[in-house]
Amino acid sequence: MPQPAPAIKNNFSLAAIDLDGTLLDGNHAISPANANAVRRLQAAGVQVILASGRHFVSMQKYAVALPGVQWVVSCQGGEVASADRSVVLHRQFMTTDAVRQVMASGRQRGFTIVAYAIEGMFTPDAWNADMDFYTALAGLKPVIVSPEDILSRQVFKVIWMGEPAAVAALPANPIAEATIQSVQSVHTNSRFLEFMPVTASKAAALQLLADHLKLSAATAVTFGDGDNDVPMFEWAGTSVAMPHGSPLALKKASLVAPAGPPATAFARAVNLVLDKPAVCARCGAFEAQEIGGEVLCADCIAQAGCGCAGHPAED
Repeated sequence: MPQPAPAIKNNFSLAAIDLDGTLLDGNHAISPANANAVRRLQAAGVQVILASGRHFVSMQKYAVALPGVQWVVSCQGGEVASADRSVVLHRQFMTTDAVRQVMASGRQRGFTIVAYAIEGMFTPDAWNADMDFYTALAGLKPVIVSPEDILSRQVFKVIWMGEPAAVAALPANPIAEATIQSVQSVHTNSRFLEFMPVTASKAAALQLLADHLKLSAATAVTFGDGDNDVPMFEWAGTSVAMPHGSPLALKKASLVAPAGPPATAFARAVNLVLDKPAVCARCGAFEAQEIGGEVLCADCIAQAGCGCAGHPAED
């Protein structure tokens, strides 16, 4: 028996879209199908927002490639800015002590460090394989500077980078010093563990932006694939996980996009929420059809004693 499907709200006013694993394909590009899906949302009157853990400087090219995108949430919610960064609504930084301790602890464990400051991405480490991986992902090279240089800057977040096995072996709270209880960590990649202020999230940033735009979370739809997208899934009235997403993302989203090639999963997710699929009036399953004035799925139609006009009850 199909599980009841959640109700789909189609009067969306805001759509927040994750980048890596959602809007972007494996080559870090926007597929034609996904670009068209963004245009579909915009044509429906939806304010489209890019929301990513990436730094603004590595997100801006995607905003430029999507005419009509006016706002960008970057650094896991650490910054909310207009697409050209001429207007900054919000910035949230780690304390200098927290940055110092997170960097020192990560380096002691053998991880490579990248820190996100207003001006860009910085590392205190020599170039290595982790840097090659990061550069291929972000499309930009971190600038090598001294630890003191990083500590002189306002830092949104710090990333530990390493081999997947080493990252996976880390405890749930790898840094427990009382002085940085205000810092949270989240896995965003098999090779990354990210640290940021405990109050920073895509959800908190989207709420600030929604307030600015006089929009409501109830009419928002969010699209993502990772653990770091869960807060915005829980914030929005409707959320859609990519079918290849993390187990937590799949569990927390109100909907999951239909299976298919990852490069076009976002396009299928947009079709799912905009095409208003028929929902069974009895069990809530998708793939329903109208029979005798009532919308029913195949299972409910086939049940003996259905009693609808198209499938009379058996004597």
